[in-house]
Amino acid sequence: MKRVLCSIVILLFLFRAAEGGPAYSSAEQKIFEQLNQARQTAGLPPLEWNELVADAARSHARMLSHNEELAHQYPGEQTLPERLGATGVRFTRAAENVARTQYLEDVHLALMGSSGHRANMLNPRYNAVGIGVVEDAGKIYVTQDFIFLVPAYSEAEFSAAFTEELNQARKAKGIRAIDMRPDAFLRDLACSTDGDANKLSDKVNGKYLVVFTSSEPHRLPGKMLQAASTSDYHRMNFGVCFRPDKEHGYANFWVVATFSD
Repeated sequence: MKRVLCSIVILLFLFRAAEGGPAYSSAEQKIFEQLNQARQTAGLPPLEWNELVADAARSHARMLSHNEELAHQYPGEQTLPERLGATGVRFTRAAENVARTQYLEDVHLALMGSSGHRANMLNPRYNAVGIGVVEDAGKIYVTQDFIFLVPAYSEAEFSAAFTEELNQARKAKGIRAIDMRPDAFLRDLACSTDGDANKLSDKVNGKYLVVFTSSEPHRLPGKMLQAASTSDYHRMNFGVCFRPDKEHGYANFWVVATFSD
C-alpha cells in the first residue's frame, strides 16, 4: 500500500438533510460504501449520506489540493462547525478525517489503520456523513465530515414539541395540563439573551423564570421539569428563538418561559 497522509479533528456540542438522492461522484460513492461496510462489520448502523455535509467536505478537499498539505483549517477558512453550519445542516456534534494519496483504493485502508480516524468512522454517535474527493496533479485529496444529524425544526415545531413534552411530564406527575401561551416579547428576549436569567427577571412577569438552550425539544433541563412538576403553576408564557452558533451548536434554540398561577 502506498503512503497515505491523514489527519483528524473532532468537535462536540452538548445539550444541546438534504432531500433527494445522493449526488456523489464514483470515488465518493466507493469511499462511502467502504465506510458503511466497515460499520456493518462492526455491528453499527450505516451512516446516512448528507449532500449538504458533502458540499462542505468537497470545499475543504479543494482547499487541501490548493495547499498541497493536510490541515483542518487554513488561513481565511472557517472552522469545521462553521463550514458545516453555513450549509444549513442541523447537527450537534461533528468530526473530520482528511487524507492524501495517489491511489483511491488506499484511502479506506489507511484511514481504518489509524486509531483516531477509525474511531470517527466507527463512532456510533454519528449518523450522517458527507465525503469530498478532489483529484489534482496525480494526487487524491479526501475529506470525510461526520455529524450527528438532528431534525430541522422550525420555531413553531420546536415550540409544539417542547410544550407537549412539558405537559407529558405534568401528566406523569398526575398534574393537569398547563395553559401555554406563545409570547412575542419573550421570543425577543430569547433571541438576545446570553442565558443569564437574572438579567431578565425585572423585565418579565410571573413567579418563576426559566431560560435554557437546546437542540432537542424532547430533552428538557432539570429546572424546566421542576417547574412543570409544580402543581401551583397553571400558566406558562414562552418564547422560542432559533439561534445556531459555535458555542451551543448548529441546531440550537433558546427558550425563555415564565410560570404563574
